[in-house]
Amino acid sequence: MGMILWLRAGSDGTRLGGDPLSHHLFMLLLLKGEQNEALKFEVRTVNESKPPPEFRELGLRKPPAISDENGETFTHEDDIIDYLEQWIPQRRVNEADDVTSDLFRHFAFFIKDVNKDPKGLLGELHRLDEYLGAAEFPYLTGNSLAYLDSLILTRLHSIRISAQALKDFSIPDNLKNLWAYMERGYTLPIFQNSCPSDQEIILYWAERPDTPNISSQKRAALYRQKSTHTFTCPSNESS
Repeated sequence: MGMILWLRAGSDGTRLGGDPLSHHLFMLLLLKGEQNEALKFEVRTVNESKPPPEFRELGLRKPPAISDENGETFTHEDDIIDYLEQWIPQRRVNEADDVTSDLFRHFAFFIKDVNKDPKGLLGELHRLDEYLGAAEFPYLTGNSLAYLDSLILTRLHSIRISAQALKDFSIPDNLKNLWAYMERGYTLPIFQNSCPSDQEIILYWAERPDTPNISSQKRAALYRQKSTHTFTCPSNESS
């Protein structure tokens, strides 16, 4: 069975955009493709100012979205995940879901200046660090990568890159368990191959109407720069 994962294009109209949901869905499909050879898909980026004819003909308005070989389309995050359930083992709600449930909400409050103090975000990061320190396995729910990891690893990376660039906020170095978890994620080809560049992540958040903007000079510099991907962690940056 084949499908197309339509993702938002970046600033050049072709490379991956910095949307964390798109990163999550791409990584999730790569993960399931590794586990199930019957899962066949391709990724196409969509320049929202000039979407390709096939995208428009499917009645799609904006990415991310999925279309399958039967012409069915799925555009809402919940609908996409429900569709992918046939390839994803039943997701059990457990302690890890509770520990991570408020992380992105507190980040959104901080990046949008709803809360100028990062206290709430820091609290969630410390909570996750403590959970990882007490866990007897390397990933959130066990010894192997699962659905929740594809969600949280991509969100943590988006938080790391955008909060540093737009709010001068860094994930504290002393959260050793959290950084070790991120480092494990960074080594995975499915994370690296699905990851947008640092520049696109920054531009994605800066271009939202409710987040801090960046100067025209910095924006122009981001457009000109060669794409970079920050996959180092405090434990190995000096090596």
